[in-house]
Amino acid sequence: MNTAEAAKGATTHPGQPGEDRFGRIESAGIEYLPESERTSRPRNLFLVFFGGNFAFSVIVFGWLPITFGMDFIGAATACFVGIAVGTLLIAPLAILGPRTGTNNAVSSGAHFGIRGRLIGSGLTLLFALAYAAIAVWTSGDALVAGANRFFGTPLNDTMLAVGYAVIALEIILVALMGHGTVVAMQRFVAPIAGILLLIGIFAFAPGFDPSATQAGYLLGDFWPTWILTVVISAGGPLSYAPTLGDYSRRISRRKFSDRSVMIAACGGVFLGLYLSALFGAFTSVSLNALGGSYVADLVAGSPAWYVLPILIIALAGGLGQGVLNVYASGLDLEALIPRLKRVHTTLITSAAAIALLYLGVFVFNAVDSITAMTLILNCCAGPWVVINVLGFLVVRRGRYDPADLQVFNEGRRGGRYWNFGGWNLRAVIPWATGSVVGVLLVETELYSGPLAGLAGGVDLSLAASILAAAGLYLIAVRLWPEPSTPSESKQGGDVILSRHD
Repeated sequence: MNTAEAAKGATTHPGQPGEDRFGRIESAGIEYLPESERTSRPRNLFLVFFGGNFAFSVIVFGWLPITFGMDFIGAATACFVGIAVGTLLIAPLAILGPRTGTNNAVSSGAHFGIRGRLIGSGLTLLFALAYAAIAVWTSGDALVAGANRFFGTPLNDTMLAVGYAVIALEIILVALMGHGTVVAMQRFVAPIAGILLLIGIFAFAPGFDPSATQAGYLLGDFWPTWILTVVISAGGPLSYAPTLGDYSRRISRRKFSDRSVMIAACGGVFLGLYLSALFGAFTSVSLNALGGSYVADLVAGSPAWYVLPILIIALAGGLGQGVLNVYASGLDLEALIPRLKRVHTTLITSAAAIALLYLGVFVFNAVDSITAMTLILNCCAGPWVVINVLGFLVVRRGRYDPADLQVFNEGRRGGRYWNFGGWNLRAVIPWATGSVVGVLLVETELYSGPLAGLAGGVDLSLAASILAAAGLYLIAVRLWPEPSTPSESKQGGDVILSRHD
């Protein structure tokens, strides 16, 4: 199969100029995709999430625990546990898209209500904007620092602003094209960035000291700081929970099993995140000193021959990660405002991501901004994820009506998921309660909740938010059962069988 065929997406409409393939602007948004148009495969799913993580915006999450005072082993173990826990939590959501034919935010309407699904769209939008901003920040820093070392160009705010603009432009152009171009691009980005990162291990090996640490633990002791790293690391997989369906919905259930889809998605997410975090931790303890920008320190401490590979990683990896987030943000703004087209919403969210970037870098401390952003978003995303997982496994048992999930998008009312004015309070109230509990327990340099000191410095925000939401949701559906769902439903001539492979 050639690249164009492999990249061909699931929304091909013969004769239309918006056919979803490499180099063409994708026409499909969040509407239902029938089986006949699902031409992707699990390996594409793996590739998107594996290669898309080979970027400095993900690598910095291995640098963060070193700046917190951890050594390499502490950082590596904390990142492993956090990413593994987060990946296990989101695993069932990888097979939600093939059942519903749409993305996970829209699919969540089966649990939160047709209008309640806007919670998922809003969370996806926030995650996508934040991580897109980090992608532009880290890649732009590398571009400017590399130019400074190669050509002696200034290293100031003006040059940084220009560097960010260059990276943002390449990301926006690919994201506007859509799924077919994104998948085809990852076929080149993943191996290039992966090989260059592997070479980087040899470049920084002479200075590697696994016991090297910064001065003092961020939270005063090892275990509170280690747990904080676990919680932050879990945010990586959680951020992908709403966007898994952007790609998995394009895979046919008639051709591929649930197991193959889940393994591909989870394997890509876990391996991509963890290997990138390891590289960040490895290189951080290999540098003589760490400042406020990991990438600037990396360029300054790099052997001369490895500066060019760093620039290539910045351009290629930043493109891969940034596009994942900007493409997702466009889809989810469309979910919030269905009358707009995906191209329009992508342009709007791109502008918002750039504004967020400049605010986070030039107004606030970048490290503090990333830490606070991750912890607070985790407290809102964790309850949303666990309610959707329980809704999938316990309440709906994998059975969905794709037609009724599209009620809001089509400007209609009613359907089996309408509930109370479009909101399913069985899920909405537990989600809100769990989120509030988590936010009350968060403690960062930019924000500290009133209950932050409850556990003596140990971060309980994510665990408490998930447990509170899960417990309340299970009680709610037990005392107030959901209406039964049909064993199959029809839309557009397709029969969506409610089965488990």
